[in-house]
Amino acid sequence: MVQLKKQYQIQMVRQYMNKGEKSMEDIRILQEKVSGIKQELRNAVDLSLEIRAQSSESKEEVIKIWEILLKDLFGYIKQRSKEAKDNLLSGVSWTRLKLF
Repeated sequence: MVQLKKQYQIQMVRQYMNKGEKSMEDIRILQEKVSGIKQELRNAVDLSLEIRAQSSESKEEVIKIWEILLKDLFGYIKQRSKEAKDNLLSGVSWTRLKLF
């Protein structure tokens, strides 16, 4: 019986360690995805500024595109946070972001 208990404990430790490795792998994947998204957003910002410099009509269209993106992004974060009962933005300090 003691041997079975010890084997079970060893198995539980291995499972815990594997979860930690999986978790670190998931974090690495998330970092890669976010890094790629950041680069794409920078490209979109640069293109937006180029387009806006071309004409006043294009300024309004660019604004609409960015409004839709931000609305969709924050709307999705809010929806998924409610579904998961885990507010993804709860720990984000808006003052540390220094947006404006």
